[in-house]
Order: sequence, then C-alpha cells, then structure tokens
Amino acid sequence: MSTDHATSSLLERDKVTPMDAVSALYGEGREELARTIVAALTRRVFAEDPPAPSNLIRRGLGAFAFRLMERTTRAEKRPGKDGAEVVVYRNRILEDSGHPYARTLLEPSRADTASFVEGGDPMNAVYMMLLPGIRKNAELWDNIMLDSVQARDVQWRFVWETRFAHRLALRRLKAGLPVRLKAVAAGTGLSMAVLLEKLLGEGHDPRLISATISDRESGNVEKALRLLGKLPATSAHLALHAGSPHGIHLQIEDILQPTSKTAHDAPFDVVTVVGLLEYFPGHTFITTEELLGEARPEASPSASQVVANVGTMTAVGGHVVVNTFRQRAAIRTLEVFGKRFRYRGREEMRELMATARLSPSGESVSANIFDVEVFEKRA
Repeated sequence: MSTDHATSSLLERDKVTPMDAVSALYGEGREELARTIVAALTRRVFAEDPPAPSNLIRRGLGAFAFRLMERTTRAEKRPGKDGAEVVVYRNRILEDSGHPYARTLLEPSRADTASFVEGGDPMNAVYMMLLPGIRKNAELWDNIMLDSVQARDVQWRFVWETRFAHRLALRRLKAGLPVRLKAVAAGTGLSMAVLLEKLLGEGHDPRLISATISDRESGNVEKALRLLGKLPATSAHLALHAGSPHGIHLQIEDILQPTSKTAHDAPFDVVTVVGLLEYFPGHTFITTEELLGEARPEASPSASQVVANVGTMTAVGGHVVVNTFRQRAAIRTLEVFGKRFRYRGREEMRELMATARLSPSGESVSANIFDVEVFEKRA
C-alpha cells in the first residue's frame, strides 16, 4: 500500500473531520495526528495537481447563495467587551447549521477587525478539505462552508503560494546560497510550516535557511508555534533561532508598523503576502463600498503603505508572492457579513507593486477569483 493511500485510509478510518484536523494541528497534544496531516498536506501540495477551481454550475450556485444570504441576514448593534459598539449578524439558516465557520461570520471577534476575514480555526479548516481522507468525513455543512467557490479558490491559492515560495527558495539553496523567508500576516503559518517540512525533508543544510512568521494577532503566533513544535524536523530548526541568523522566528507584527531590525537582521529573499492586500484601498478597480453605492474608500492606511513596507524588507533581487482578488457574485457572500474588500486585478496589482520597485517575474497562475503572482525587487 502506498504511503499516500495509507495516510488517506488512516484519516478516513479515524473519521477525522476538517475541524478535528484543525484542533489536532493547533491544540494541545495529538502530535502524531498533526504530523500525519502536515505530511499529507506536503505531499498534496507538491506531488499532486492543485484543486480545480469551481466550474460554471458551482459558480451559479454560489451566486444564488449570495442572493439568499442577502435576503435572510440582518445586522444588530451590541456593546462589545470593551463597551464599544460592535455589529453582529443574525441569519436563521446559518444559526441552525451550528457550524463553527458560520459562527465566525455571524459574530465578528473585535470591532476594529470586523471587516477582515481573520485566520481563525474555522478558516484554517478550508485547507483540510485538500486531503481526500478528511474530505470523505466532511458533513453537509462542511462541504457548503469549506468547499464553496471562494473556499475552493483559497485551497488553490494555498497550493500555489507554497509552491512558488518553494521554487524561489530552491534556486538559492541549489546555488549554495542562504535563503531568508518571511510570511507576512501569515495567520497560523500553515503554508510556511508545509514549506519548511518540504525543504528540511529534502536534506538542505538548515544553516542556510531562515524563516520568519509574523502576524498582528498574538493568538495566531502562539498557534503557529504550537504547530511547529509538533513537527520533528521543523521543531529542531525552531530551536536554532536564538542569537542566530538561521532557524525559525515567530513574531507579533503589524505590517503597517514593521518590527525594527536588529543588528543581525538582513532583508528577506522570499516574502509571501497572501490574503492581505484586498483589505487596503488604492489601485483598485472597485470596492465593496462602491458595490453598495457608497463612496470609494481613500482613507489611510492604504495598500501603498503596506507594499512600501514589504518592499523595504525585501532584498534587491528578492521576490514577493502576492494574490489579486477579482469581483464575482459567487464570492460576495462575505460582504453580507460586514467584510469589506478592495478588488484588484493583475493590472492594478502590477501598478501597486511598482510603487515599491517590484516588477513581475513572469511567474503567475490564475483561478476564478485569485491570481497568484511573483514579483522581483529591482535595484
């Protein structure tokens, strides 16, 4: 029996659901299951075809779901934990589902992040649907919530973010050069964990590899650390970072206020900025506000500020991996729940990246909603 088939059978036999998998990755204990899931994801990303984006029929159903949510959702204002007013959403269909992803949509965690799609546990469950052994255990609402038109594209985006970062790192390592990797606003760092498992598993000199995972939410950084600690090769690499230019660094960082460099810091060779820029205005072709008949948002902070900071942390000749975000009716459901997007296609993204001397490298792929493209830092 092949390793892939054995792993799939194990996940299917133990009835590991998407949320079970996320709990194993980021909760306490269950190290063996977490290692099994990451190993399966690593094979899925690098040895198999990316998931196919949704077809026309699924996109049509997605557009119908958007209209249904528009008609059945209402907003309510309540005092938050800090006494400030927050907006929560009510929808009988989602409430009756009892699904964790639905609860995430209905109750924004914090007033100042309500318009963002945070990388919480239910959001990470989308990636678990990449694995056949887990997908087979998914229930009806798992399939509706975690394999929608947008969710399928998010799975596809995850694969290409990780593949491109691996290709770029491999070029330097094969030339005997060190590589410094950074995942900006990485949530719980799953893509970087898979990337490091691949690089270390390939036998590259760990002294040539440095990786930094940053996010503005301390909880996400703690979960990333917990995950990395369960992976033997990566956890050994994690222990190298103290006082060393290599190893794995985890830090709480707001990309609008990047952490100051220390004496041994150097610019990064590969930076991934995925799932972030669609929340900042500037160089867009349309925004959620405009779709709702409101004024185009121009207030600070802008996407140019984010990209300027990314450009500063990228070495000359280094690369940045980003995604575009196209407007489709099938993916506007999140807007019903207060999320605000700034839609930016290939042309707009290239204009934006040029403000930080970042030029297309010629490597890109396209799905229904996203493009994933690599940019190079010019001198």
